[in-house]
Amino acid sequence: MSSSLLRNPGDLSPGRMESIGQTRRPLDLLAVTKEYTVIASLPKNSTSLAIQAVEGGADAVMLNIDGDESSSPSHFGSYDLHDAYINDVISTVSVPCGLFIGGARLLTEEYWERIMSSAFGFIEMYAHQMPTFVLSDQRVRKVTAISTGYILEQVKQLSEMEGVEAVDVATVPHQSRGAPFSVLDYATLGVIAKLSMKPVLLRTQKKLTRGDIYNVMALGVKGLVVDPCVLSGTDEAYGSEISQYAPKRPSPSLMEELPSTADSQS
Repeated sequence: MSSSLLRNPGDLSPGRMESIGQTRRPLDLLAVTKEYTVIASLPKNSTSLAIQAVEGGADAVMLNIDGDESSSPSHFGSYDLHDAYINDVISTVSVPCGLFIGGARLLTEEYWERIMSSAFGFIEMYAHQMPTFVLSDQRVRKVTAISTGYILEQVKQLSEMEGVEAVDVATVPHQSRGAPFSVLDYATLGVIAKLSMKPVLLRTQKKLTRGDIYNVMALGVKGLVVDPCVLSGTDEAYGSEISQYAPKRPSPSLMEELPSTADSQS
């Protein structure tokens, strides 16, 4: 099974010029050079926020449409309402761009084709809202989100389906979002990570400390989807807040101060 969100060669017609905005950029969830992957689910479909997310360390950004009553107010509205903003983001940032499609509107095949006119690298939906024609569409890879109420056998079966690229654990009820990450959350995530046949992502619907993040990754989780519900909500702080979820890297000045192997042996 492929472990990355790859572009299908048929996405571009012969002779068509490829640009940043036209290419379905891949997302590798199993890259050995990364501690884990960070996907920033944007609070609103804004180019400036997408740029801040990338500067803050996000490996990909996720745009949002058709949010329901439990979603951020900025996620309400159809693709047709947001398409200009969405395409501007895709054309501007160099990282993979995904789209989360909520359940506020029936996803018909006609509507799906309009959505697919944008060069998303991946699509995410809750499994109980994803039509089968989306799963079988070879043009784009799919991440399935799971919510509270799914049984473990269903999660295992979902993870075995061809076309499912990853499982996003988004199981926190609306009334519990923003609370501290608990021991039960940790235990439940560990069970899911063990039984899933595909990479598991954790949606940050509860507040995670740096220690929580590394404990989560030790379970075999491959990345975080940073949800707006755990952030302050201010545009100015967005990039800085995303950086709190990204792997910590040594600063250039610190690296310069570290002795090389040759120096230490001399």
